[in-house]
Amino acid sequence: MVDKDELSSSFFPLADEFRSRDFPFYWVARLNAKYSADVDSLLKPHGLSSSKWRILMILHEHGRLSMSDISVHAVAKLSTTTKIVYRMQESGLLKTEASPQDGRVTEVELTDAGEAKLDIARQVTSRLVEKAFADFSKQDIIHINQCLSRMFHNLNAL
Repeated sequence: MVDKDELSSSFFPLADEFRSRDFPFYWVARLNAKYSADVDSLLKPHGLSSSKWRILMILHEHGRLSMSDISVHAVAKLSTTTKIVYRMQESGLLKTEASPQDGRVTEVELTDAGEAKLDIARQVTSRLVEKAFADFSKQDIIHINQCLSRMFHNLNAL
């Protein structure tokens, strides 16, 4: 828990001593940008991007989902997700159809070609994940996830 007296330290943006390298969101933003760029570079030869890969992973994990559910999990705007999904459908990686419960909702699922493309993407990106976590223990990763989850919860509680 951050003490109010500690808010003048170098990690608080309003402090005179603020240094960006001490600010967790600085590292989160840099890490996300670096990881996305590296994933894009690895997947481009296979006709994928980090956004397409994320959608494949989400559908593999959750099964059939609505466009809006995919957007939530992908942390992307619905319009962006919709464009990507329809491009992936044209490539034969996904199929879409109206929800049986509500015809206004479009649901999406992986095709066999999408599963095969995901297998390739997972193999290619696994080396990057291994590199990123090379000197981390399982407990380190659990702790990072717990801290980030708490920060996310705190922001949503506001």
